[in-house]
Amino acid sequence: MSTERIYRQQVYLKELDASLLQLLRTEEECKNAGRRFQKETMLAVLDKTIFFPEGGGQPWDEGTIEGIEVIEVLEDKSTGLVWHRLKEAPLECGPVHCVLDWQRRFDHMQMHCGEHVLSGTFYKLWGIENRGFHMGDGYVTIDMAIPEGSDLTEITPEMLKTAELKANEAVWADLPVITRYYDTREEANSQPVRKEIKFDEDISVVFCGEGEAMTDCCACCGTHPATTGQIGSIRILRGEKYKGMLRLHCKMGRYALLDAMQKSEITARLCKEYSSELDDLEERMAIQAEKNAQARKELYDLKKNLQAAEAEQLRPLLGKKPVFKWYKDFSADDLQAVAHLLEKELTGLICLASEKENTVMLASGGEPACGMLVRDNASIYHGKGGGSPKLARAIFTDAEDMNLFMDLIEKHLR
Repeated sequence: MSTERIYRQQVYLKELDASLLQLLRTEEECKNAGRRFQKETMLAVLDKTIFFPEGGGQPWDEGTIEGIEVIEVLEDKSTGLVWHRLKEAPLECGPVHCVLDWQRRFDHMQMHCGEHVLSGTFYKLWGIENRGFHMGDGYVTIDMAIPEGSDLTEITPEMLKTAELKANEAVWADLPVITRYYDTREEANSQPVRKEIKFDEDISVVFCGEGEAMTDCCACCGTHPATTGQIGSIRILRGEKYKGMLRLHCKMGRYALLDAMQKSEITARLCKEYSSELDDLEERMAIQAEKNAQARKELYDLKKNLQAAEAEQLRPLLGKKPVFKWYKDFSADDLQAVAHLLEKELTGLICLASEKENTVMLASGGEPACGMLVRDNASIYHGKGGGSPKLARAIFTDAEDMNLFMDLIEKHLR
Protein backbone atom coordinates (compact mmCIF):
# COMPACT_ATOMS: atom_id res chain seq x y z
CA MET A 1 0.00 0.00 0.00
CA SER A 2 1.04 3.61 -0.47
CA THR A 3 0.81 6.50 1.95
CA GLU A 4 -2.27 8.69 1.47
CA ARG A 5 -1.08 12.27 0.98
CA ILE A 6 -3.63 14.36 2.83
CA TYR A 7 -1.63 17.57 2.14
CA ARG A 8 -2.66 17.38 -1.51
CA GLN A 9 -6.36 17.92 -0.88
CA GLN A 10 -6.14 19.75 2.46
CA VAL A 11 -3.05 21.92 2.27
CA TYR A 12 -4.19 24.03 5.26
CA LEU A 13 -4.71 21.04 7.61
CA LYS A 14 -2.35 21.50 10.54
CA GLU A 15 -3.09 18.38 12.63
CA LEU A 16 -4.03 14.80 11.77
CA ASP A 17 -4.80 11.51 13.49
CA ALA A 18 -3.17 8.65 11.62
CA SER A 19 -1.97 5.08 12.09
CA LEU A 20 1.70 4.23 12.43
CA LEU A 21 2.17 1.11 10.29
CA GLN A 22 5.93 0.50 10.31
CA LEU A 23 8.83 1.65 12.44
CA LEU A 24 12.52 1.09 11.63
CA ARG A 25 15.03 1.52 14.46
CA THR A 26 18.10 -0.55 13.61
CA GLU A 27 20.64 -0.46 10.79
CA GLU A 28 19.58 -3.94 9.67
CA GLU A 29 15.88 -2.95 9.52
CA CYS A 30 16.73 0.11 7.43
CA LYS A 31 18.95 -1.93 5.11
CA ASN A 32 16.23 -4.51 4.56
CA ALA A 33 13.74 -1.75 3.72
CA GLY A 34 16.21 0.01 1.42
CA ARG A 35 16.38 3.08 3.62
CA ARG A 36 19.35 5.07 4.95
CA PHE A 37 20.19 4.43 8.59
CA GLN A 38 21.01 7.37 10.84
CA LYS A 39 22.02 7.11 14.49
CA GLU A 40 19.63 8.36 17.18
CA THR A 41 16.71 8.44 14.73
CA MET A 42 13.94 6.10 13.59
CA LEU A 43 11.91 5.88 10.40
CA ALA A 44 8.11 5.76 10.45
CA VAL A 45 5.48 4.99 7.80
CA LEU A 46 1.90 6.19 8.36
CA ASP A 47 -1.27 5.19 6.55
CA LYS A 48 -1.75 8.88 5.73
CA THR A 49 0.24 12.06 6.25
CA ILE A 50 0.05 15.84 6.29
CA PHE A 51 3.83 16.10 5.96
CA PHE A 52 5.12 17.05 2.49
CA PRO A 53 8.22 15.03 1.52
CA GLU A 54 11.19 16.69 -0.13
CA GLY A 55 10.60 17.10 -3.85
CA GLY A 56 10.29 19.48 -6.78
CA GLY A 57 12.83 21.91 -5.30
CA GLN A 58 10.83 22.23 -2.07
CA PRO A 59 12.20 21.06 1.31
CA TRP A 60 10.27 18.64 3.51
CA ASP A 61 7.81 19.65 6.19
CA GLU A 62 8.65 19.39 9.86
CA GLY A 63 6.56 19.05 13.00
CA THR A 64 5.82 16.24 15.49
CA ILE A 65 4.31 12.76 15.59
CA GLU A 66 3.09 11.92 19.09
CA GLY A 67 5.18 14.86 20.29
CA ILE A 68 8.37 13.43 18.73
CA GLU A 69 10.22 15.77 16.37
CA VAL A 70 10.04 15.06 12.65
CA ILE A 71 13.42 15.97 11.16
CA GLU A 72 13.14 14.60 7.60
CA VAL A 73 10.37 13.43 5.26
CA LEU A 74 11.18 11.47 2.11
CA GLU A 75 9.14 9.75 -0.58
CA ASP A 76 9.85 6.31 -2.04
CA LYS A 77 8.46 6.65 -5.56
CA SER A 78 8.79 2.92 -6.23
CA THR A 79 6.41 2.01 -3.40
CA GLY A 80 4.45 5.22 -2.90
CA LEU A 81 5.42 5.25 0.78
CA VAL A 82 6.32 8.43 2.65
CA TRP A 83 9.01 7.90 5.29
CA HIS A 84 9.16 10.18 8.34
CA ARG A 85 12.50 10.37 10.15
CA LEU A 86 11.97 11.03 13.87
CA LYS A 87 14.31 11.58 16.75
CA GLU A 88 14.79 8.37 18.72
CA ALA A 89 12.11 8.06 21.41
CA PRO A 90 9.68 5.47 22.82
CA LEU A 91 7.04 4.88 20.11
CA GLU A 92 4.99 1.89 18.96
CA CYS A 93 2.84 1.11 15.95
CA GLY A 94 -0.77 2.16 16.29
CA PRO A 95 -2.76 5.43 16.46
CA VAL A 96 -0.63 8.61 16.43
CA HIS A 97 -1.33 12.34 16.38
CA CYS A 98 0.56 14.50 13.87
CA VAL A 99 1.15 18.23 14.25
CA LEU A 100 2.60 20.26 11.38
CA ASP A 101 5.13 23.08 11.80
CA TRP A 102 2.73 25.48 10.13
CA GLN A 103 5.08 28.45 9.90
CA ARG A 104 7.61 26.40 7.93
CA ARG A 105 4.88 24.97 5.69
CA PHE A 106 3.29 28.34 4.94
CA ASP A 107 6.71 29.90 4.25
CA HIS A 108 7.30 27.16 1.69
CA MET A 109 3.85 27.68 0.20
CA GLN A 110 4.51 31.40 -0.25
CA MET A 111 7.97 30.82 -1.70
CA HIS A 112 6.94 28.05 -4.09
CA CYS A 113 3.89 29.88 -5.38
CA GLY A 114 5.96 33.06 -5.70
CA GLU A 115 8.42 31.13 -7.85
CA HIS A 116 5.55 30.03 -10.09
CA VAL A 117 4.23 33.56 -10.51
CA LEU A 118 7.67 35.05 -11.20
CA SER A 119 8.69 32.29 -13.61
CA GLY A 120 5.35 32.55 -15.40
CA THR A 121 5.78 36.31 -15.69
CA PHE A 122 9.20 35.97 -17.37
CA TYR A 123 7.75 33.38 -19.73
CA LYS A 124 4.71 35.47 -20.66
CA LEU A 125 6.69 38.68 -21.19
CA TRP A 126 9.73 37.38 -23.08
CA GLY A 127 9.56 33.59 -23.41
CA ILE A 128 12.39 33.30 -20.88
CA GLU A 129 12.48 29.82 -19.36
CA ASN A 130 12.99 28.59 -15.82
CA ARG A 131 15.72 25.93 -16.06
CA GLY A 132 16.26 25.33 -12.36
CA PHE A 133 14.77 26.17 -8.99
CA HIS A 134 15.99 25.82 -5.39
CA MET A 135 14.29 26.80 -2.17
CA GLY A 136 16.72 27.51 0.66
CA ASP A 137 16.38 28.78 4.19
CA GLY A 138 14.29 31.89 3.57
CA TYR A 139 15.28 32.43 -0.05
CA VAL A 140 14.66 31.09 -3.54
CA THR A 141 17.01 30.84 -6.52
CA ILE A 142 15.70 30.53 -10.06
CA ASP A 143 17.92 29.90 -13.10
CA MET A 144 16.51 31.84 -16.06
CA ALA A 145 17.58 31.10 -19.62
CA ILE A 146 16.91 32.79 -22.97
CA PRO A 147 15.72 30.03 -25.34
CA GLU A 148 17.39 29.38 -28.68
CA GLY A 149 15.98 31.45 -31.52
CA SER A 150 15.02 34.35 -29.27
CA ASP A 151 15.79 37.92 -30.34
CA LEU A 152 16.97 38.63 -26.78
CA THR A 153 20.70 38.72 -26.10
CA GLU A 154 20.60 39.29 -22.33
CA ILE A 155 18.30 39.74 -19.36
CA THR A 156 18.76 43.36 -18.34
CA PRO A 157 18.25 45.07 -14.96
CA GLU A 158 15.30 46.93 -16.50
CA MET A 159 13.70 43.59 -17.40
CA LEU A 160 14.15 42.40 -13.81
CA LYS A 161 12.32 45.48 -12.52
CA THR A 162 9.52 45.01 -15.03
CA ALA A 163 9.11 41.31 -14.17
CA GLU A 164 9.16 42.02 -10.44
CA LEU A 165 6.42 44.65 -10.77
CA LYS A 166 4.27 42.47 -13.05
CA ALA A 167 4.65 39.49 -10.70
CA ASN A 168 3.49 41.59 -7.75
CA GLU A 169 0.53 42.83 -9.77
CA ALA A 170 -0.49 39.17 -10.04
CA VAL A 171 -0.15 38.91 -6.26
CA TRP A 172 -2.37 41.97 -5.73
CA ALA A 173 -4.95 40.51 -8.12
CA ASP A 174 -5.42 37.65 -5.62
CA LEU A 175 -5.79 35.05 -8.38
CA PRO A 176 -7.00 31.55 -7.53
CA VAL A 177 -4.29 28.88 -7.26
CA ILE A 178 -5.62 25.46 -8.24
CA THR A 179 -3.87 22.10 -8.49
CA ARG A 180 -5.38 19.62 -10.93
CA TYR A 181 -4.42 15.96 -11.39
CA TYR A 182 -4.18 14.10 -14.71
CA ASP A 183 -3.92 10.43 -15.68
CA THR A 184 -1.88 10.92 -18.85
CA ARG A 185 0.77 13.33 -20.07
CA GLU A 186 -1.29 13.97 -23.23
CA GLU A 187 -4.18 15.23 -21.14
CA ALA A 188 -1.87 17.38 -18.99
CA ASN A 189 -0.02 18.79 -21.99
CA SER A 190 -3.34 19.86 -23.50
CA GLN A 191 -3.36 22.55 -20.80
CA PRO A 192 -1.43 25.82 -21.35
CA VAL A 193 1.68 24.54 -19.52
CA ARG A 194 4.86 26.56 -20.00
CA LYS A 195 6.99 23.38 -19.82
CA GLU A 196 6.17 20.19 -21.69
CA ILE A 197 5.41 17.33 -19.29
CA LYS A 198 7.51 14.25 -20.04
CA PHE A 199 6.43 11.80 -17.32
CA ASP A 200 3.39 9.56 -17.17
CA GLU A 201 2.52 8.99 -13.51
CA ASP A 202 1.29 11.08 -10.61
CA ILE A 203 0.85 14.20 -12.79
CA SER A 204 -0.23 17.38 -11.01
CA VAL A 205 -0.46 20.80 -12.67
CA VAL A 206 -0.65 24.10 -10.79
CA PHE A 207 -2.73 26.93 -12.30
CA CYS A 208 -2.12 30.48 -11.01
CA GLY A 209 -5.18 32.33 -12.27
CA GLU A 210 -7.56 31.35 -15.03
CA GLY A 211 -8.27 32.41 -18.61
CA GLU A 212 -6.67 35.67 -19.72
CA ALA A 213 -5.64 36.42 -16.13
CA MET A 214 -3.60 33.20 -15.82
CA THR A 215 -0.04 34.05 -14.88
CA ASP A 216 1.36 30.51 -14.75
CA CYS A 217 0.52 26.91 -15.54
CA CYS A 218 3.15 24.30 -14.74
CA ALA A 219 3.52 20.74 -13.49
CA CYS A 220 4.41 20.79 -9.80
CA CYS A 221 4.18 18.45 -6.80
CA GLY A 222 4.64 21.14 -4.13
CA THR A 223 2.27 22.90 -1.75
CA HIS A 224 0.74 26.30 -2.57
CA PRO A 225 -1.69 28.80 -1.00
CA ALA A 226 -5.26 29.07 -2.24
CA THR A 227 -4.69 32.44 -3.90
CA THR A 228 -1.75 34.48 -5.14
CA GLY A 229 -2.62 37.23 -2.67
CA GLN A 230 -1.36 34.98 0.15
CA ILE A 231 2.14 35.12 -1.33
CA GLY A 232 2.28 38.61 0.14
CA SER A 233 5.22 39.97 -1.81
CA ILE A 234 7.82 38.93 -4.40
CA ARG A 235 11.29 40.49 -4.36
CA ILE A 236 14.21 39.96 -6.72
CA LEU A 237 17.30 40.72 -4.66
CA ARG A 238 19.92 40.27 -7.38
CA GLY A 239 20.85 38.36 -10.50
CA GLU A 240 24.19 36.74 -11.29
CA LYS A 241 25.52 34.88 -14.32
CA TYR A 242 25.53 31.12 -13.85
CA LYS A 243 26.40 28.50 -16.49
CA GLY A 244 25.15 30.62 -19.36
CA MET A 245 21.97 31.57 -17.48
CA LEU A 246 20.95 34.28 -15.02
CA ARG A 247 20.47 33.03 -11.47
CA LEU A 248 17.92 35.12 -9.60
CA HIS A 249 18.10 35.37 -5.82
CA CYS A 250 14.61 36.11 -4.50
CA LYS A 251 12.57 36.37 -1.34
CA MET A 252 8.83 35.84 -1.09
CA GLY A 253 6.14 36.32 1.53
CA ARG A 254 7.20 36.67 5.16
CA TYR A 255 10.88 36.57 4.28
CA ALA A 256 10.43 39.38 1.75
CA LEU A 257 8.78 41.47 4.47
CA LEU A 258 11.50 40.69 7.03
CA ASP A 259 14.15 41.62 4.45
CA ALA A 260 12.39 44.92 3.73
CA MET A 261 12.08 45.66 7.47
CA GLN A 262 15.78 45.01 8.01
CA LYS A 263 16.79 47.21 5.10
CA SER A 264 14.42 49.93 6.28
CA GLU A 265 16.06 49.92 9.72
CA ILE A 266 19.52 50.10 8.15
CA THR A 267 18.43 52.94 5.87
CA ALA A 268 16.93 54.85 8.80
CA ARG A 269 20.21 54.56 10.73
CA LEU A 270 22.19 55.73 7.72
CA CYS A 271 19.89 58.71 7.22
CA LYS A 272 20.38 59.66 10.86
CA GLU A 273 24.15 59.19 10.66
CA TYR A 274 24.45 61.33 7.53
CA SER A 275 21.76 63.85 8.64
CA SER A 276 19.96 63.22 5.38
CA GLU A 277 16.58 62.40 3.95
CA LEU A 278 16.31 59.21 1.93
CA ASP A 279 16.25 61.02 -1.42
CA ASP A 280 19.61 62.68 -0.66
CA LEU A 281 21.27 59.77 1.14
CA GLU A 282 23.33 58.42 -1.77
CA GLU A 283 24.68 61.88 -2.58
CA ARG A 284 25.58 62.56 1.05
CA MET A 285 27.31 59.17 1.31
CA ALA A 286 29.28 59.82 -1.89
CA ILE A 287 30.44 63.20 -0.58
CA GLN A 288 31.51 61.65 2.73
CA ALA A 289 33.27 58.79 0.93
CA GLU A 290 35.30 61.33 -1.03
CA LYS A 291 36.24 63.12 2.21
CA ASN A 292 37.22 59.82 3.79
CA ALA A 293 39.37 58.90 0.80
CA GLN A 294 41.16 62.24 1.04
CA ALA A 295 41.71 61.76 4.77
CA ARG A 296 43.10 58.27 4.19
CA LYS A 297 45.47 59.67 1.57
CA GLU A 298 46.67 62.35 3.96
CA LEU A 299 47.12 59.78 6.73
CA TYR A 300 49.03 57.47 4.40
CA ASP A 301 51.38 60.28 3.38
CA LEU A 302 51.86 61.30 7.02
CA LYS A 303 52.70 57.74 8.06
CA LYS A 304 55.19 57.42 5.22
CA ASN A 305 56.89 60.63 6.36
CA LEU A 306 57.01 59.40 9.97
CA GLN A 307 58.42 56.05 8.89
CA ALA A 308 61.07 57.76 6.80
CA ALA A 309 61.95 60.07 9.69
CA GLU A 310 62.31 57.10 12.06
CA ALA A 311 64.52 55.29 9.57
CA GLU A 312 66.76 58.36 9.54
CA GLN A 313 66.92 58.28 13.36
CA LEU A 314 68.01 54.64 13.31
CA ARG A 315 70.51 54.86 10.45
CA PRO A 316 73.43 56.19 12.58
CA LEU A 317 72.92 53.30 15.06
CA LEU A 318 73.26 50.54 12.50
CA GLY A 319 76.26 48.26 12.80
CA LYS A 320 77.33 44.96 14.27
CA LYS A 321 75.85 45.82 17.67
CA PRO A 322 72.12 44.96 17.89
CA VAL A 323 69.64 47.84 18.17
CA PHE A 324 66.61 47.54 20.49
CA LYS A 325 63.91 50.19 20.52
CA TRP A 326 60.30 50.47 21.80
CA TYR A 327 57.49 52.50 20.20
CA LYS A 328 54.19 53.56 21.76
CA ASP A 329 52.40 54.75 18.61
CA PHE A 330 53.82 52.65 15.79
CA SER A 331 52.06 49.47 14.71
CA ALA A 332 53.93 46.32 13.72
CA ASP A 333 53.23 47.12 10.06
CA ASP A 334 54.68 50.61 10.55
CA LEU A 335 57.85 49.09 12.00
CA GLN A 336 58.06 46.61 9.15
CA ALA A 337 57.95 49.54 6.73
CA VAL A 338 60.79 51.18 8.69
CA ALA A 339 62.81 47.97 8.45
CA HIS A 340 62.27 47.80 4.71
CA LEU A 341 63.67 51.32 4.36
CA LEU A 342 66.87 50.12 6.07
CA GLU A 343 67.18 46.62 4.61
CA LYS A 344 69.98 47.41 2.16
CA GLU A 345 72.10 48.95 4.94
CA LEU A 346 71.65 46.31 7.66
CA THR A 347 74.67 44.35 8.76
CA GLY A 348 73.60 43.49 12.30
CA LEU A 349 70.19 43.07 13.98
CA ILE A 350 67.49 45.59 14.85
CA CYS A 351 64.54 44.70 17.15
CA LEU A 352 61.69 47.21 16.98
CA ALA A 353 58.85 46.67 19.48
CA SER A 354 55.30 47.93 19.01
CA GLU A 355 53.90 48.49 22.52
CA LYS A 356 50.38 49.05 21.13
CA GLU A 357 50.37 45.53 19.58
CA ASN A 358 52.89 43.64 21.78
CA THR A 359 54.77 42.68 18.62
CA VAL A 360 58.48 42.75 17.81
CA MET A 361 59.85 43.23 14.29
CA LEU A 362 63.30 41.74 13.79
CA ALA A 363 65.42 42.70 10.77
CA SER A 364 69.00 41.98 9.74
CA GLY A 365 71.19 41.38 6.74
CA GLY A 366 70.53 37.67 7.22
CA GLU A 367 72.90 37.10 10.12
CA PRO A 368 71.71 36.54 12.77
CA ALA A 369 68.75 34.76 11.13
CA CYS A 370 65.61 36.61 12.29
CA GLY A 371 63.14 33.82 11.61
CA MET A 372 65.23 31.33 13.60
CA LEU A 373 65.47 33.74 16.55
CA VAL A 374 61.67 33.92 16.64
CA ARG A 375 61.11 30.18 16.22
CA ASP A 376 63.66 29.23 18.88
CA ASN A 377 62.76 31.82 21.52
CA ALA A 378 59.28 33.38 21.19
CA SER A 379 57.43 30.31 22.48
CA ILE A 380 59.38 30.49 25.74
CA TYR A 381 57.30 33.57 26.56
CA HIS A 382 54.00 32.32 25.07
CA GLY A 383 54.72 34.09 21.80
CA LYS A 384 54.28 33.03 18.22
CA GLY A 385 55.42 34.18 14.80
CA GLY A 386 58.07 33.55 12.22
CA GLY A 387 59.59 34.91 9.06
CA SER A 388 62.66 34.85 6.84
CA PRO A 389 66.31 35.16 7.83
CA LYS A 390 66.18 38.89 7.02
CA LEU A 391 62.77 39.78 8.46
CA ALA A 392 60.50 38.23 11.09
CA ARG A 393 57.93 39.16 13.70
CA ALA A 394 57.16 37.81 17.15
CA ILE A 395 53.69 38.33 18.61
CA PHE A 396 52.90 38.22 22.35
CA THR A 397 49.79 38.38 24.50
CA ASP A 398 51.14 41.05 26.86
CA ALA A 399 53.95 43.60 27.21
CA GLU A 400 55.79 41.69 29.94
CA ASP A 401 56.31 38.63 27.74
CA MET A 402 57.39 40.87 24.85
CA ASN A 403 59.95 42.64 27.02
CA LEU A 404 61.32 39.34 28.38
CA PHE A 405 61.76 38.16 24.79
CA MET A 406 63.64 41.35 23.89
CA ASP A 407 65.85 40.92 26.96
CA LEU A 408 66.57 37.30 26.04
CA ILE A 409 67.59 38.24 22.50
CA GLU A 410 69.83 41.04 23.79
CA LYS A 411 71.59 38.65 26.22
CA HIS A 412 71.79 35.92 23.58
CA LEU A 413 73.63 38.23 21.14
CA ARG A 414 75.72 40.08 23.70
